[in-house]
Amino acid sequence: MRFLQNVYEILQGRRVFMSGSIVCGLLFAGANLIPPLLIRRLIQWITEGGAGASDLIGITAMLFGVYLVRGATRYGYGFFSHVTAYRVMHDLMNRVYRHLQRLPHRFFNDQRTGSLITRSINDVEAVEDFIAHGIPETVLAAIIPVSMMTVLFFLNPELALIVLVPVPLAGWLVYRYISHVRLMWRGIRERLSELGALVQDNLAGIAVIKAFTQERRRADLVQDRSNRFRDEMIRANTISLLPSGIIEAAGGLGIVLVIWTGGDMALEGHISVADLFVFIVYMGHIYQPFLALASINDVLQKAAASVDRVYALLAEEPDIVDRPDARAPSNLEHSIGFEHVTFGYDPESPVLHEVSFDVDPGEIVAVVGPTGAGKTTISTLILRFWDVQAGVVTVGGHDVRNLQLEFLRNQVAPVLQDVFLFHGTVKENILFGQPDATDQQMIEAARAANAEEFILDLPHGYDSIIGERGVRLSGGQKQRLSIARAVLKDAPILILDEATSSVDAETESLIQQAITRLARNRTSVVIAHRLSTVRNADKIIVLDSGRTVETGTHPTLMDANGLYARMVQSQDLSRDWGIYRGARENAAD
Repeated sequence: MRFLQNVYEILQGRRVFMSGSIVCGLLFAGANLIPPLLIRRLIQWITEGGAGASDLIGITAMLFGVYLVRGATRYGYGFFSHVTAYRVMHDLMNRVYRHLQRLPHRFFNDQRTGSLITRSINDVEAVEDFIAHGIPETVLAAIIPVSMMTVLFFLNPELALIVLVPVPLAGWLVYRYISHVRLMWRGIRERLSELGALVQDNLAGIAVIKAFTQERRRADLVQDRSNRFRDEMIRANTISLLPSGIIEAAGGLGIVLVIWTGGDMALEGHISVADLFVFIVYMGHIYQPFLALASINDVLQKAAASVDRVYALLAEEPDIVDRPDARAPSNLEHSIGFEHVTFGYDPESPVLHEVSFDVDPGEIVAVVGPTGAGKTTISTLILRFWDVQAGVVTVGGHDVRNLQLEFLRNQVAPVLQDVFLFHGTVKENILFGQPDATDQQMIEAARAANAEEFILDLPHGYDSIIGERGVRLSGGQKQRLSIARAVLKDAPILILDEATSSVDAETESLIQQAITRLARNRTSVVIAHRLSTVRNADKIIVLDSGRTVETGTHPTLMDANGLYARMVQSQDLSRDWGIYRGARENAAD
């Protein structure tokens, strides 16, 4: 029942077209009744006499008209059902994707991308298949047998009762198997999601697999999951095919009963040859819809399992949403404030404890600390990817939870350590920051990011394809493209999260020049591991184990000789050792 309710809801806005398919199906079912009755009449004329050539011409013309109607209505119910199905697939696929975009980061941390792709595409396709074939075939399977049995009862109730004997038994057996198969198909859809997620993970990490020579092990793992999927598919199909066999046997038994009993009744004069002919022809058709329904049982069960999975996904509620009274202030002061903020990705294990600091408009504030201190978490809270458990994060003096999400995020341009670039051209990736920008604005952004030099060296310049996640670019080149993207966005607040942590000294210098230009006249939060990049910050916040342990400028913190000073001295020593080692290697050469 829930499945039917969900399908009815999915068809919202497309029910007129679906009704067209059902109406055509009803007309097709009605047209199926007429030819045997016309031939019955012809047999009566032949056996009883009294008919002429004009009668034969009339029956022939009517038969021709009926078959034209059958052809048109058969086409109509298939056309309307498929158009409905394709439109529903389009609607549902977009609905699922838009819903996924609204879900919180916490949801994606618990899910595998491949599994979500399967739900978004494969499961939606299974629903499309059911609407295109399952619904019209189900309507025909219900209408044709009922209408034909009505005619048979009108012709001879006694013989009609006899030929109905196999129907209840076949129906019970089919129902018995369908309820079991549905559970099996639900498990199969889960296995398919697992297999898809594993393949997606392997393809995304193909470089790591090759570097660690794990090709055979990962291939064996895929084969193992594929074997499980194959075996469950075989088991499900073994059972799914039983209804077809049962109905085929029941249909054959019905025809045998008609011939045996009806033939005897005809010999004794209790039924005419013309009526017996109708019984035999109708019996050949009565069970055909059941056979069709049995053959699409797999489609129905796949759809039922897929609808359950799609609706389970749609039932996931986003927890980062606009409040009813959320605002988009026209004059926002671009300051940032953390007031006694406590937060944990797992609420039982806080990452930040009572963190407080302020960033004034136009000020550059650096956040530093050991790995795991909670630095990156600061940036995610400003963008409101997560909500704090305690305390308040403010932008322009407003609690970020009271600002409209789209408005808030339009105020911030992030440049992150883990740069994500889309498969496409350099131009498309830079324009991602401002899709409506002109080519000249895009080029100026690339220049400001010190990216134009390497872009022009690419085979097709700004129109060069950079591959999935920018695989054809170096780390420094990807980082400069992300800076160009942020430059083009031209947001008043800038977040730099470890923007130079994994590049060489020369590239770091180019990136630092670009960042200096980008940060000019903007409120900037710089999260850094390389402390040499933050010495000129207006203020430095030092975190340790999620707590603020020091605040000040570079000189004051060095004079305090605390954690910051020790970190600077450690990095300077490491740098000096690198310079010394490089000099020795050069001398040896």
